[in-house]
Amino acid sequence: MAHLELNDIVYFLPDGRQLLNGVGFRVGDGAKTALIGPNGTGKTTLTRIIAGDETPDEGSVSSSGSLGVMRQFVGQLRDDSTVRDLLLSVASPPVRTAAAALDTAENTMIEVDDEKTQMKYAQALSDWGDVGGYDLEPFWDKVTTAALGMPFDRAKWRAASTLSGGEQKRLVLEALFAGSDNLLLLDEPDNYLDVPGKRWLESTIRDSDKSVLFISHDRELIANAANRIVTLEPGVSGATSWVHGGGFATYHAAREDRNARLDELRRRWDEELVKLRALVLRLREKAKFNDGVAARYHASQTRLAKFEEAGPPEAVPLKQHVT
Repeated sequence: MAHLELNDIVYFLPDGRQLLNGVGFRVGDGAKTALIGPNGTGKTTLTRIIAGDETPDEGSVSSSGSLGVMRQFVGQLRDDSTVRDLLLSVASPPVRTAAAALDTAENTMIEVDDEKTQMKYAQALSDWGDVGGYDLEPFWDKVTTAALGMPFDRAKWRAASTLSGGEQKRLVLEALFAGSDNLLLLDEPDNYLDVPGKRWLESTIRDSDKSVLFISHDRELIANAANRIVTLEPGVSGATSWVHGGGFATYHAAREDRNARLDELRRRWDEELVKLRALVLRLREKAKFNDGVAARYHASQTRLAKFEEAGPPEAVPLKQHVT
């Protein structure tokens, strides 16, 4: 069982601009949810909040099950990271910590081979075994064979930068979907994949029993893999979220209907505001000559103030013109 729930997430950028304004949605057990929206609305920032890399200014994130994360950098590695490093990047924190300690101990052993260093190395080996490190290697062997066509022993020290962007993505995706995490967060998993890779990803997401939240701009992937769509919608005070409880086939019609309702609600609110302001002005003039109208005038002022304080209904999202 795995789920993810966001409640009224608010986030401000360092320069003071509001990026997210009350974003909230739920990814149920086994649900395949696409997170979409124009560039700059905060999709990657939201995934960083979910992953614990960023802290929201307001709101909360709750979940059940273990979380596996594929961050946006995958596919862009040009440093000295190895295939092993790439696989460790999507392993659990205890595994990453134990691996780093083991690497440090091994490097120290090369330079200093005294009893103290040997003891630290022995402890690092023990810790690596305690977190299941030795069991991971047969698993990684299956992953590298599926993604790269070679066993882990041959692939592990290969520079990740020698892999194409699609190979880096496929390697991480194979590890996540075959791994033990039952809640996956994927930031643009389809980037760099070729057409067969995209088809593989569509079927893998769709057929997996894991709960999946993924960011994508690929309509084919969304249509073929998602059964729920969350849209981040830009606004003057940051992006809000709208949840469509179906797939892409019904998304556009549902969105048009929803926007039409919002437009009608806003039109009615504007009309009511004009009427209330006119009433206040009319009663103010009458109250100048009739003390009996004063109570009605003050009551109308209070009513107008409360109406304006409550504010208008949700605005129709800003339209994007894309060619």
